[in-house]
Amino acid sequence: MPTNVPPQYRDAEQRFREAVSVQGKIAALQEMLQIMPKHKGTDHLKAQLRARLSKLMSDLETSSGGKGGRTEPFSLPKEGAGRSTLIGPTNVGKSLLLSSATGAKTKVGSYELSTQEPIPGMYPYNDIYIQMVDTPPIDNIATQSRLYGLLRTSDIFVFVADLTNNPVDQTENSFKELGEWGFKLLQKGQYPDEDDQFTSKPTIIVCNKADIPGALDNYGNMETRYGGKFPLIMASAHEEVGLDELAEELFKSLKIIRIYTKSPRERLEDFTKENPVVLPIGSTVGEAAQQVHKELSHGLKYAILWGNSGKFDGQRVGRGHELSDGDVIEIHA
Repeated sequence: MPTNVPPQYRDAEQRFREAVSVQGKIAALQEMLQIMPKHKGTDHLKAQLRARLSKLMSDLETSSGGKGGRTEPFSLPKEGAGRSTLIGPTNVGKSLLLSSATGAKTKVGSYELSTQEPIPGMYPYNDIYIQMVDTPPIDNIATQSRLYGLLRTSDIFVFVADLTNNPVDQTENSFKELGEWGFKLLQKGQYPDEDDQFTSKPTIIVCNKADIPGALDNYGNMETRYGGKFPLIMASAHEEVGLDELAEELFKSLKIIRIYTKSPRERLEDFTKENPVVLPIGSTVGEAAQQVHKELSHGLKYAILWGNSGKFDGQRVGRGHELSDGDVIEIHA
């Protein structure tokens, strides 16, 4: 059966062939999948494109680009408990927010397009670190195709709006741009579909520059427009206000738990909570053991538990026991 693809598909296919970066190829493939007619004649082609897309996404973490083997700056390795990516137009304070939250060295400027490449930092929160990435302005055409791949590998979108410069319009324009790229911005209580992990993203809005006179009125406008839909944080990167609230929202949006493991040879009174295993909400003792060491998981007999998921401290539980955030387990194999 013929595929009968439209001319727009052929254009995207040509862009795929000409793309020199992994992100550029991913962007073109995504567009091809969106444009492709949905009928039996395209099923085989669709499967081929999805397989290519899957391989490119796997390559994205370790890919390099440019002559001389220069590492592709938009192919950042994911680190920590998850990746949050700062998004927005130029001059809204993304770089200063990253610097204030993580201590990362950034180029902070009052001029447009001061950030040309993504800059990562590690945001500490309750014994874990969450990766935060500053990005070039979303409306910078020169970097959009490469930024697209980075956004697909992000776990959370953090939109940064300038409270002194039409923040509602700024946010609307950014949302529209991401919608045109095929991203779905998840609101409070929404969950991504299993087959849509790369394009459905939990979204937080940071209303920056709250320390500047007149900002509070604009924050009220943002509350009216978005307060019931997305987590909304009033912040000042300059005064380091709102950073704790942002870290809390990032942790909630990642939907993860921290599990602490104790050696059977260590006395409970000597145990210190640190370096937790990070797992998705709903994970079990068996999955925690698997995260610690595969061999430990295979030989797991039971665990001793201290924490909210147990009926009492020191409870003996099996591999299928569902854990809660902050639980301490002692694995016996």
